[in-house]
Amino acid sequence: FSNCTNLRKIEIPINSDLKIIESYAFSNSSIDVIFIPPKVTKIYSNTFSKCINLTKIEFLFYSELQTIESYAFSNSNINEIFIPSKVSKICPHAFSNCENLTKIEIPTDSNLQTIEPHAFSNSNINEIFIPSKVSKICSNAFSNCENLVRVEISTNSNIQTIESYSFLNTNIEEIYI
Repeated sequence: FSNCTNLRKIEIPINSDLKIIESYAFSNSSIDVIFIPPKVTKIYSNTFSKCINLTKIEFLFYSELQTIESYAFSNSNINEIFIPSKVSKICPHAFSNCENLTKIEIPTDSNLQTIEPHAFSNSNINEIFIPSKVSKICSNAFSNCENLVRVEISTNSNIQTIESYSFLNTNIEEIYI
């Protein structure tokens, strides 16, 4: 369905057995909302990239999603994102250039371990909570997030590495570790 610019609506039932959404599946389409069924474990690269009408992504709290691949939602207009607790890796540029993205919600019991390069770069998030299992924040993960003013890292954090330029060109006023 890539480049199907007239595609505006996708309905996937909650009880769907869909497990993987492949690369470029809906890129550059005109969808505005997408519900990701709970059995999906992986969203491949560029799946929803350049969906300029996409403003909302819905996951259920018991989602089995584990990986969000590179550029999966880049250059879309999502406003906020809930990262399901089983996600262990957010790949490079997964949410880069999402200029309307102001809120990222990551549960405290998240399995997230790695935030890869440019994962959220050039977005407009205000604050970020880094859950305890994150051990690595890669280079430029939050670069050019000019509205980012608050970073909270879990008190029982496993963080071992914060690579160079991870928070380049932000306006951080508060860091809680």
